[in-house]
Amino acid sequence: MATIEQTPQLLRDQYLSDERPWVVAYSGGKDSTLVLQLVFELLLDLGSAAKKPVFVLSSDTRVEAPNVARYVHESLGNIEHAARSRNLNLHTRLVFPAPEEGYWSKMIGRGYPPPSRWFRWCTSNMKIRPSRRGIEDITREYGSVILLLGSRLDESSARSQSIQSHINNEKGLNPHHEIPNALVFKPIVDWSTDQVWEYLYTVQPAWGGTHDELIRLYRQANGGECPVVLDLNTPSCGGSRFGCWTCTVVKQDKSMEGFIAGGEESMIPLNELRGCLISYRDAPGMRSNIKRDDRQGHGPFTPDVRRAILRDLLETERRHG
Repeated sequence: MATIEQTPQLLRDQYLSDERPWVVAYSGGKDSTLVLQLVFELLLDLGSAAKKPVFVLSSDTRVEAPNVARYVHESLGNIEHAARSRNLNLHTRLVFPAPEEGYWSKMIGRGYPPPSRWFRWCTSNMKIRPSRRGIEDITREYGSVILLLGSRLDESSARSQSIQSHINNEKGLNPHHEIPNALVFKPIVDWSTDQVWEYLYTVQPAWGGTHDELIRLYRQANGGECPVVLDLNTPSCGGSRFGCWTCTVVKQDKSMEGFIAGGEESMIPLNELRGCLISYRDAPGMRSNIKRDDRQGHGPFTPDVRRAILRDLLETERRHG
């Protein structure tokens, strides 16, 4: 078990142990922010000895909560600028779904029903595939990478079980079971939630600025953060602070309601459209009686429903501004 005091040395030892690049999975949430901050501090401390590259990988599904998306984009810009001004070998990369993988392409273009606990097609298309492509681009250039995740045993029982199911080698690494040539490192796995917040409250970002906006976002909303999702074993993050505003995996999006109550009134039309999508999914007569493989059963949305969703989307866009 690595204590707070031991974590910086643990990171230093791992960084200097080989030449494999690091990929920090950054969602903008508290845990990934902490990992990135510790890594940035390490690079500054190592100075000229920090030779191998570090990539900060973030994913934008194109349907992120607008205030969170703005925060993440601005943070990445600040991080990139600070790295360049200090001559650090650290680079930010933002990945997106391909056009055919996007939320509206799937729903309006192909008639997919809004995601549910039983059909979570959004995760694989909008999160896993873009992030994997980003990592595979790096492994093609460098051979292999070490992927740094902000996973913690204290997060939730589901994620704790997922973490404990993986066997680490003597260096505290384990192979990613779905991404070739990627080893996983969890530097804050033993930190408690209180310890994470205490660090972020007392230590300002090494790239400049403050954590005030991050803290404000958490105070506005309820629920946990959504990490960078790299496999289907990651529990659904529906309704979380750092998730998609279109998420219909949960019945009630407490985070969006919290944002609206906290002054983000421009998100009201988004919340209303989300409710409409759930009603389209659950109402009878909205879907074809024939599946895409010509079998009988619940198929895609009918053309009329897809046209109705498009009209609703365009009206929501007009109201949201």
